[in-house]
Amino acid sequence: MESITLNQRTFRGYYDALPDRKVSKAPKSAFVDQIASVTMKSTKTVRCWLSGAQKPDALAQAMIEKELGIPASELFPED
Repeated sequence: MESITLNQRTFRGYYDALPDRKVSKAPKSAFVDQIASVTMKSTKTVRCWLSGAQKPDALAQAMIEKELGIPASELFPED
């Protein structure tokens, strides 16, 4: 994957930076599925996180941080 810019280090920014669909499974859908699997949450919950309707709990944030290699404080900045 390309290098990640500062703007892409938020959870939503990381998602938005993924390429558009060019293969059988859209990269953004694959990302949602991956995060849902890692956190043991539904894809609907992950999409709520992406939209900002909900925020993942501390355990889910830690799992996402480990999976993406980006600190949770950057993925989910305090408003």
